[in-house]
Amino acid sequence: MITSALLATGLAVLAPSAGGATDASSSVRATALEWALSQVGTRERGTTNCSAKIDRWQRDMGLKVPPCRVWCGAYVHQAYLRAGVRLSARMIDPHRSYHDAVAGKRNLRKIAVSAIRPGDLVFYKFRDGMRASHVALARSRPTGGMLDTVEGNTSHAVRLETRGTKYIVLAARVTR
Repeated sequence: MITSALLATGLAVLAPSAGGATDASSSVRATALEWALSQVGTRERGTTNCSAKIDRWQRDMGLKVPPCRVWCGAYVHQAYLRAGVRLSARMIDPHRSYHDAVAGKRNLRKIAVSAIRPGDLVFYKFRDGMRASHVALARSRPTGGMLDTVEGNTSHAVRLETRGTKYIVLAARVTR
């Protein structure tokens, strides 16, 4: 039995999922989301994809900076890193992470849009030629065809958004 004292120490609780992987617990997702929400308003310098904080998030992924990259995936990676889960550096590229989630690899697992819970990952396609070009964290469950998210690199900042679920190309849960 897991005690509240154990949870208070920040240890991750794991719940079983299909395929032998384990989902990060709702408390891990909540911790990632809490950190993500604390970053609302963080901006890049101009339209450079760079800032001291964003560069640090990319370095924490194991990436060399410069160059400055599109950073929505670095933001998601950092949120989970703060919650005790190290995702792959491939998170920097939503297209590649999309494929990881579909394949159930690199701590990602595809889930139904109807199964989205706060802290789950949501992929969008805003550019042609790729399966996904943006990744965000869900802030809520889908309701009335809409989903509240928190997103990095949206209009050059971390922002709260509400988008139609019809625009989601994939939803994923972090596993361990």
